[in-house]
Amino acid sequence: MNNTQYQLDKVVILSRHGIRTPLENTIAFLEKSSPFKWPIWDHAYGYLTTRGAVLETFFGHYLSQWLEQRNIKLSPESPDIYVYANSLQRTVATAQFLVGGAYAGYDIPVHHKYTIEKMDPIFDPSVQDDSPEIKQKVLKDINDADKAASIFKNLAPAYQIVSDILDYKNSQLYSELKCDFADIPYELHFVKNEEPELHGPLAIGICAVDAFLLQYYSAFPKEQIAWGRITSQEQWQQIIQIRNHYINLVFHSKTIARSISKLLINKIDDLIHSQSHKVNLLVGHDSTIAALLGALDFAEYQLPNQFENTPIGGMVIFQRYRHLPSGEYFFKAEYVYQSFDQLFTGEAIDINNPPQHYQLKLLNAEQNSDGFYPWQHFENRLKEFQ
Repeated sequence: MNNTQYQLDKVVILSRHGIRTPLENTIAFLEKSSPFKWPIWDHAYGYLTTRGAVLETFFGHYLSQWLEQRNIKLSPESPDIYVYANSLQRTVATAQFLVGGAYAGYDIPVHHKYTIEKMDPIFDPSVQDDSPEIKQKVLKDINDADKAASIFKNLAPAYQIVSDILDYKNSQLYSELKCDFADIPYELHFVKNEEPELHGPLAIGICAVDAFLLQYYSAFPKEQIAWGRITSQEQWQQIIQIRNHYINLVFHSKTIARSISKLLINKIDDLIHSQSHKVNLLVGHDSTIAALLGALDFAEYQLPNQFENTPIGGMVIFQRYRHLPSGEYFFKAEYVYQSFDQLFTGEAIDINNPPQHYQLKLLNAEQNSDGFYPWQHFENRLKEFQ
């Protein structure tokens, strides 16, 4: 690829927040699902942790170096960056530490709409229309996606591993439900102004796997991560499939993805066409990224050296390039994220020890010989939502 012919002109970065504590609404659920005692965290539920803050600072430092390599260097007098986060502690704090790591001492405000802990509609995955017609569309999307995925992967082994780790058969939940983990009934919770949920083994599985991952990423002693019951990378790979599948079914499915991404896509469109800032950073959630990539018709992907499809602290970087010989504009999108091991070791990342980069592909669009898409392909997708 002849990079010298392409000048990076504008970026919009959508980041997932960094390492947090478990969410409060899953704690009671988790306590019922296992007879074992869950660890106590030293931060409030759902908050960015100290370790999360450190890793985001590293990531910000790397980001500024990456931009500078592409001739986008900010000056303290007029920092050419706009930062906007969901109004939760973990997203605002992530934005603050990213910016601090990138441009320490610069006067860069982190914008958010509400007081902390109130969800911003731009990032809110809640159902806006729970009419029977829409619910039927969503159920069809989920069933179709579930059938398509089951051709390639069987979650039964993953369910069994999670059931064994939890000792589910000796839990309060088992005594109430009287059925094996994999046989817990599925049900779509689809209520206006509430987040869509797929109850059943996937729901319990994602809560448990999320808790284990947060222990791993927080570098708990090995014997404390899932009570020492995860002993191999193969087990991690298996059980994280539950997490990926849940996110894919609930947020990446077309009807939900398009509904919850509309405001965000309009925000991105405004930022791209604004003359104000070359660099734009938005901080949301895994649901934000999954829905956006589904709504804009990006191809399915598997991130190298990472089992999660939407890894914690990872970011999608939408890039507009100007082709210098022709003056035409081109598009590229990359997922930039820390590997499974990088998150565990917590080592500093920078331009000499970079995070992972993976180029995302657009469906129904052709790349040129240099690996770029015509800008219009991406522009047309954004315009669909106006």
